[in-house]
Amino acid sequence: MGGKEAWFRHFRPEERVLAERVLDWMTLAEVRYQPVLTPFLNPREQRVATMVINRSTDLSATADGGYEGAERCRMKVLPPYVEDADHGLAYLSLEPAERGRDLRHPDVLGSLLGLGLKRDKLGDILPFPGGCHVVVAEELAEFIRSQLNRIGRHPVHVETIQREELIVPETRTETVSVSVASLRLDAVLAEGFRLSRSRVSTAVKNGNAQINWKTTGNPAETVEEGDVLSLRGSGRIQVGEKLGVSKKGRFLLNLIRSL
Repeated sequence: MGGKEAWFRHFRPEERVLAERVLDWMTLAEVRYQPVLTPFLNPREQRVATMVINRSTDLSATADGGYEGAERCRMKVLPPYVEDADHGLAYLSLEPAERGRDLRHPDVLGSLLGLGLKRDKLGDILPFPGGCHVVVAEELAEFIRSQLNRIGRHPVHVETIQREELIVPETRTETVSVSVASLRLDAVLAEGFRLSRSRVSTAVKNGNAQINWKTTGNPAETVEEGDVLSLRGSGRIQVGEKLGVSKKGRFLLNLIRSL
């Protein structure tokens, strides 16, 4: 793993911290010759981890978030010739005590974090009409089941379910081609959500935007192909292919917008 510092320049500063953690997981797997299970990682973190692990000729990694296409997954770093399909996942069903009441993703997440849990112990939160399923770290499932009795001010029933019982909402997207004055975060978000740039800039400074699931307060931060951007109250977009620069110097690119 020579030349680590030079190689780490490929990552953003906050990603280098994760890359260092991945190196620690790899060392542990090599020394103990046992699989090492990670916390839940978002897609960008999984990409960073995979890039680091792939530099080793001996180690490999698998990922699982409970269903095909899961966003947040636990990875397992594997020594040579070792196979282990268990990624330490459990599945919970949350049902409101009041009929006709739906559970919103932010409310469910807030209530779970209110139990003192860390975000990296929680996988995807999957709301559907009349309830919500949550993928969690297996070691915390019983604690959550016994302690979580309200989402916000509303009572809920929590029970453990099987993997095959998960209800996964359909994800729909559309791709739009846009031109932006620059690849600044506020410019791309404004065009993607059809909002004024000043309004977006203020929202970013107030901590209401994320790049690759990381909150940023810098409207001038440059975005890149593949980056996932979100703006609270508006949704999420992904920066797609850069299509070039117009005669007027505007950047042409595709944006993939969640519907």
